[in-house]
Amino acid sequence: MLDPTFHITTPRLHLSYLDPSNDAHMEYIARLKNSPEMRAMEAQTPARFNPQPLTLSTARAAQAAGAERLERTGTGRYIISLRDPDRAFTEQQEREYVGTVSMQLQRFPDAVCPAVPDVGFALLAAYQGRGFAREACTALMRYFSEVKGHVRFAGFTHPENLASQKLFTRLGFENRGVRLVDGVVVSDGVGVEVAVWVKGVPEDVDLASLNIGSRRAVGLVAGCRGEEADDLAVAGL
Repeated sequence: MLDPTFHITTPRLHLSYLDPSNDAHMEYIARLKNSPEMRAMEAQTPARFNPQPLTLSTARAAQAAGAERLERTGTGRYIISLRDPDRAFTEQQEREYVGTVSMQLQRFPDAVCPAVPDVGFALLAAYQGRGFAREACTALMRYFSEVKGHVRFAGFTHPENLASQKLFTRLGFENRGVRLVDGVVVSDGVGVEVAVWVKGVPEDVDLASLNIGSRRAVGLVAGCRGEEADDLAVAGL
């Protein structure tokens, strides 16, 4: 059972386990997944796109699969809520959810997956442009570094999702181009073409040795030079 009191605190946010048994969490996930920005992003990845709107029951079923792994390893999805500076996390009865942040590792137990954890995020449009994604990702990476001992991280986005890639630049990630990566969307051995970003991985390390794209699709992602950009609604996979 996921600990409902577990949380990571930032100056403005709380990060807590995304719990499929929590109705408020699942109602928010259904709202997020059905938002225009999320539907547009997922439509870019046919292997994961479901044209049917997400319901509370389907949201619960989808998240339940990762709950055990989240409890056991901490890898999976976290829900982001606004922090009330006058109340402790456990004293906040009503929460304002702004999005999710994730740290994924070995998504599929029996498949070849990237050997380093990858960070992703999703925010509703109303919460974009306020630095929430950057703040949440920074806190989650710090937690995985200090508590779990991870020093290398990856980020995967659609090759045309330039705003999210700019955010990865601001988080200190390096652009390693577009690659065909297995184990990030489906588990049937079919790779998906994604823009790859890494942090803490020396340039002389072959990404193929980390199960990150044994085949290079194209060169470096164009147009990503770290300019200031608002947080995009969705990034990562």
